[in-house]
Amino acid sequence: MAEAEYTTTTRIPIAAVWDFVQEMDNWGRFVTGYQKHEKQSDVDSTWTLKGDVGVLSRTLTFQVKILEWNGPSRVSFTLDGVNEPMHGDGTFTLATEPGDRELGEGAARPRLATRDEGVAGIAVLPPRRNFLWRLLEAFWRRVLRVAGGGAPARDATATQAASAGDAMTRLSFQLRLSPGGPMAPMVDAMIRPLLFPAAEDLANRILAQLEAAEATQS
Repeated sequence: MAEAEYTTTTRIPIAAVWDFVQEMDNWGRFVTGYQKHEKQSDVDSTWTLKGDVGVLSRTLTFQVKILEWNGPSRVSFTLDGVNEPMHGDGTFTLATEPGDRELGEGAARPRLATRDEGVAGIAVLPPRRNFLWRLLEAFWRRVLRVAGGGAPARDATATQAASAGDAMTRLSFQLRLSPGGPMAPMVDAMIRPLLFPAAEDLANRILAQLEAAEATQS
């Protein structure tokens, strides 16, 4: 199973981030490979994504079900492949924490959650990866930044103005995918280096949209 969690912070109040995240129409277009999504109910929807990774260079359809809707702190969901044998789950987690110099500079904290912790567990730092793995992650990060239209690039100075006493909103996005079928080991190996850059890209594009909107209003 490929799994990754990306955490970053913003000066945007937690209520504003929640208002944006709780409505998938706001951020659906920021998902890697997004083509469209259709709602069947408040908790069920179908998402169509286009993959461009080797054997995943095809259109993928997922049935998404919201399992938990606990505002303003947490949304969790499952994904089941409709036209491909793939299952997964994801979680958005929001929290308010005191500002400090490290967080005030918008320092992102890449993390991987262990299976023992579950989707609500405390994330731990990822294990040290070999050079090839880091190279692949860096490659996909660049590809996503070049291909990611529809949202402004996140300004690294957007969170620098926060003083030591300012409250910060911490946004974490966790995603896990487990392919099935006879090609599962190959597909799993191919999506592993892509998963963290995809989680990083989604979280940063959501906050970039909110920070850009705040800047135009100020």
